[in-house]
Amino acid sequence: MKKKTIKAQHQLSPDEYIRTKARTLPIYKCYINSYWFETGLTILVITRQHKNGNFTIGYYFIDTYWKGLFKSGTNFNFTKAQLDEFVGFIVKGVEDKEMVVEIDYSLAHNIAYGGLEFAEKKGFSPGKGFELSRYILNENDGKIEHIELGFGKNEFREIGDDDIIMECVENMIKQK
Repeated sequence: MKKKTIKAQHQLSPDEYIRTKARTLPIYKCYINSYWFETGLTILVITRQHKNGNFTIGYYFIDTYWKGLFKSGTNFNFTKAQLDEFVGFIVKGVEDKEMVVEIDYSLAHNIAYGGLEFAEKKGFSPGKGFELSRYILNENDGKIEHIELGFGKNEFREIGDDDIIMECVENMIKQK
């Protein structure tokens, strides 16, 4: 009698999972800071939900006035509590004001890819994190309606409170 051999299933690393499967997960919600259009400093968060109820997150820092998409990253398999904490930190910001609004995916898609295109046009890199965070976004293949957003509206934005908020969010992400 022949013995059956059981083939061990390869467990994907979080990065492998994001590269190969993230786009198959449904979009849960997309968030953006409420002041993005006025200041040109954008914090964009796109969430996809796993079958187990957890979330994989792509976050994107975009300067719509000058640099375009300049930093991004991912968080894998967050619980609802972790997601709420992550978004809550951005919502509270540094002044305890409501600073994040929910947007539909088509706007989020256009902001992210518009920021990437603008960065490349200006000679800036989207940063190393985009190698992975690009897989949270749907492919930019024309299936999502194009929205003209007017990147580069104010190339001479002065450094102010919004840069401090971006720094706080970046530091919070580094600690996770």
